[in-house]
Amino acid sequence: MNLPDDKMDDFFFKGLVIVLIIVIGLLLINSFLNVKPETFTQVYLIPDKIVNSASVNEKIPVEFELDNREGKTTEYSYKISFDGKTLIEKTVVVENLEKKRIIEEISFAEPFEEKSKVLIEVEKPEMEEPYSVWFWLMVE
Repeated sequence: MNLPDDKMDDFFFKGLVIVLIIVIGLLLINSFLNVKPETFTQVYLIPDKIVNSASVNEKIPVEFELDNREGKTTEYSYKISFDGKTLIEKTVVVENLEKKRIIEEISFAEPFEEKSKVLIEVEKPEMEEPYSVWFWLMVE
């Protein structure tokens, strides 16, 4: 091509602008396509399995479910406590995308004066604070 210098400069400038627009567009598309999914764990009680009153020495089922959406198999520690005292403490491994139902039994040798909180705390190694769920229980 034999173009005058000012037309040649104009041609290169327009070409450079077009290339920059294409590169920026590709970078934006790439950043939107590489969005990583949010990872999380759900811990919840099974509503129809919650016991709100029981008798002394009665076995009380405690059922909750762990729903692992962490993107990997995860080991969780869980603790069931009452009035600051740990009743049960265990670990469980839950595969990615798996829901695992945990069923434990607790009982109390003495009646309560009022409804009290049964606390379930679940944690994994990299957590600062555990997930927690609870229900109220009266033992007569």
